[in-house]
Amino acid sequence: MKGAKKIIIPVVFALVGTSFVAYSFLDTFVIPKEYGGVFNANQGASNFSFSFADMNKSSSSSSSSNSQSQSSSSSSSSSASIEPAPEYYEDLTPEEIDALFTPEVVFEPKKHYSDPDIYVDITTDRYKDHSTYYAADIRIRNASYLKTALAKDKAGENITEFTSEMCKRHKGIIAIDGDTYGAQNSGYVIRNGQIIRSSRNTGKGKGTDLAIYADGSFEIFNEKDYTLNEIAAKGAWQVFSFGPALVDKGVRVIDKGVEVETAATQNRNQRCAIGMIAPLHYIFVVSDGRIASSPGLSLYQIGRIMEINHAYCAYNLDGGGSATMYFDDGTGNANGNGALVNYCTQELVHGSTLPENPPIGERGVSDCVYIGKE
Repeated sequence: MKGAKKIIIPVVFALVGTSFVAYSFLDTFVIPKEYGGVFNANQGASNFSFSFADMNKSSSSSSSSNSQSQSSSSSSSSSASIEPAPEYYEDLTPEEIDALFTPEVVFEPKKHYSDPDIYVDITTDRYKDHSTYYAADIRIRNASYLKTALAKDKAGENITEFTSEMCKRHKGIIAIDGDTYGAQNSGYVIRNGQIIRSSRNTGKGKGTDLAIYADGSFEIFNEKDYTLNEIAAKGAWQVFSFGPALVDKGVRVIDKGVEVETAATQNRNQRCAIGMIAPLHYIFVVSDGRIASSPGLSLYQIGRIMEINHAYCAYNLDGGGSATMYFDDGTGNANGNGALVNYCTQELVHGSTLPENPPIGERGVSDCVYIGKE
């Protein structure tokens, strides 16, 4: 009997330990946890006031008061350091830019969309002839057209949906996956002017975020330097917390060898990134990867692509199997025109041999970035 007890007790402890580990894994990565409420793509937040009109009014009054202050105290301001105005790249005249927008919808599957307010043009290219990437040149009349959607329109952890489904539901034109905030339990998150999560991400190498403001400008910032309410008060329309930053103020800031800690294939992977060439002029880049014809890109390489395309600010979003670019005509695929642009695959790479034609299929993610009016 004593011998049986000696065997049973360790077995019980082992089962309890295994159950705890299994529950912890499921609780962290699988079990959905809603933050509460239903997310509305066009609804302001209840926890702070956001309005494009108010933000624009605030900006103009701030500029006016600043100029008055400067004129009344020129002697004291002369010694203050004034940050120079950003120098954005532009190779078109205002008239040529206006000509890109069309009175009626013009749509070509996987390549082009234009209407009176939105212009999207997608090009397919190869990086140094080893991996394919897709770059969407985007111009919009109003920053409110750069939107985000949450999986199943619910804020929370481990709630997922395909990028294409979110885009179709909101009648988006082009969508890429977001920062997969729902796979984390910390890190600043604002979506369409709503504060979703305000807890700081204190993990090693974490906390470098991207803010998109009501005037269409981008800013890279670190969570340790600001509370989320401070960023919100500056007019943040979106805040992403994945990273790292690729380009900041026109300078590439990602170095060779830097990598996302969760990357499945070291420095070669599918990639997804968002960049601002100038306010209201953006670039989405998604690359193929994990296939023989297109092994994938490093963070440095996706940063170089952003740099070559004149991004003033660029930020890495969730890549790997999550990397998705979906393109439609703004009808929610009512005309059957919606399609994936990139080669989405969930194939896991074992060893150094890459598959030739793995199955195509999206991965469910917690959020997406899209261009649209609804």
